[in-house]
Amino acid sequence: MAITQQRDFLAKIPPFDHLDEALLNQLADKMDVVYLPYKTLIKFNEPTGKSFLYLLIKGKVAEIQDGEVTSRYSVRGFFGDADILGESQRLVHYEVQEEAIAYKLPAKLFLKAFEQNQEFSHYFNSSIVEKLNRIHESVQSATSTEVMMDTVITAPLQSLVSLDESATLNHAAQLMVEHRTDACIVEFKNAEIGIVTSTDILKLLAKNQAGLPSIKLGALANKPVQTVHEFDYLFNALLKMTRFQIDRLVVRSDQGYRGFLHQKDLMSLFANQSGLVLLKVEQAQSVADLVVLGEQIDGLIGNLNRKGIKTHYIAKLVNELHRKMLYKLVEFLLPSHLTDKVCLFVMGSEGRSEQVIRTDQDNALIYANELTHNELTELEGFSNTFIATLQELGFPPCPGNIMLSNANWRMSENDFMQKVSDWFKNPSEENFMYAAILFDAETVFGQSAWLSKLKQTLEQEKEAYSNFLRHFAVPVLRFKTPIGFLGGLVVDSEEGHEVIDIKKGGIFSIVHGVRCYALEAGIAKTNTHWRIKALMDAGVFDQEFGIELGETLNFLNTLRLESMLHQLAEGVAIPDNKIRLSELSHMQQGLLKQSFGVVDNFKKRISHHFALDGLL
Repeated sequence: MAITQQRDFLAKIPPFDHLDEALLNQLADKMDVVYLPYKTLIKFNEPTGKSFLYLLIKGKVAEIQDGEVTSRYSVRGFFGDADILGESQRLVHYEVQEEAIAYKLPAKLFLKAFEQNQEFSHYFNSSIVEKLNRIHESVQSATSTEVMMDTVITAPLQSLVSLDESATLNHAAQLMVEHRTDACIVEFKNAEIGIVTSTDILKLLAKNQAGLPSIKLGALANKPVQTVHEFDYLFNALLKMTRFQIDRLVVRSDQGYRGFLHQKDLMSLFANQSGLVLLKVEQAQSVADLVVLGEQIDGLIGNLNRKGIKTHYIAKLVNELHRKMLYKLVEFLLPSHLTDKVCLFVMGSEGRSEQVIRTDQDNALIYANELTHNELTELEGFSNTFIATLQELGFPPCPGNIMLSNANWRMSENDFMQKVSDWFKNPSEENFMYAAILFDAETVFGQSAWLSKLKQTLEQEKEAYSNFLRHFAVPVLRFKTPIGFLGGLVVDSEEGHEVIDIKKGGIFSIVHGVRCYALEAGIAKTNTHWRIKALMDAGVFDQEFGIELGETLNFLNTLRLESMLHQLAEGVAIPDNKIRLSELSHMQQGLLKQSFGVVDNFKKRISHHFALDGLL
């Protein structure tokens, strides 16, 4: 085979893609092709001068230690590096499980690359966090056209105009014209700030109010003022604008304020990009419009994933879109005279802002204690229509029927509080599961104070039940981590594929375990990454452990997302949580083993911290 083909093959395999062309050519020139029949055994007991690194062109090879499969290798996977570097166990050997063709690279040349290229050697020595960050950086640098992931400071900002509350409107207007901006920050003596905009001035002019130029800014300023940090992502800025239905944000730095970010300037950057979907949700006029937008969101998810955007950022964006869609749907369907008499909220992964692909619904509704019979009938009709329409929008029904169409999850404020109390009077795994998803609840529409009050009841009952957290934490250990004693992946066989349920195997234990620690520490945040950060800030998790846990969760969710996207592309209506090992690269399989190691250590930590041994 021509050296250029061998070089191109190598250049597509991390970490060989970090080598310069000259070194790549040297390696490619010395590689030989070898055929490996089914059941061939390969052992590394030769001195370095006679040893090789194997890079698979086709076929499958298993790494076996003491009779246990500890690794699996397929196309573009490589093995033998641990043996060459002296890190392998003595009883390791490799068995060809599907006839294979491979390149053999002499160990001396592999070691030469290891010694001469720092990034190459760092690949084999770095931590899981470093490896995961490097993956995202490399993908993002290759697809840097996603403006949404740029920082606020890269966008055109309007100049900062800032005046004391005692300044006049005339002075503010002069400065706004001079600096070509349409807003002015108003500084109050109590260190608060407000804002006066050109729209405010136009409204005053329309009223033809006397003495307009001399009006003090303090009397006109709007509060509170929404801000964004200069190094935050642009998509976060747009989310905030749509969430609060405002046209501009005050941009702040660590030293003070920088200026104003205006929506029209931001949208000029987002032309033909994913940010436009946010505004389309706001502009939707019918259920049919929302159905179309649901399909566009699916495309947005795949696009952002291909660009290497971390899954928890994608989830944040997508969940904001989903909540906007739910809000719009309530506006379309709920009788107007009931809008002030309900609180509709989402729970579980939706409440945590962690659902990316629409896999199920977890929602509920609190209504005012005093509703007439006719209003209750109307509310029942709305609830059934709402859930049915959500299915049209691509939200499958909840398998456990935790939806507001179920009368057990559509109750008056008093009845819902009694329901929560009953969970603790009759403790069971099912009732604690209900408590768990309610801890993650967030309001989508209506009287958010009612949900806050319900959560206060939940918190009070938790405190009164002295052994609650100990029993609440038990489900963390419900599913066995799919990793063997020697560190190999434990797989199931399904339709000829080796599969792992990644939610049961790792994601659930991290999410629920972090939730347990957060409840113990009194942390109100719902998103798992926010909870981890809060636990780090509180000193419950040290920085290194918290970052490792967060990055591990993000990686597991990324594999889950990519599997779901693949299933959707194959025509699966509702994708499951199973990943196929054959679809994972050599690097991903290695990182998956490390990730499950992190999960296992976390479960041991939880078991010790909450004294779970006596309950199992």
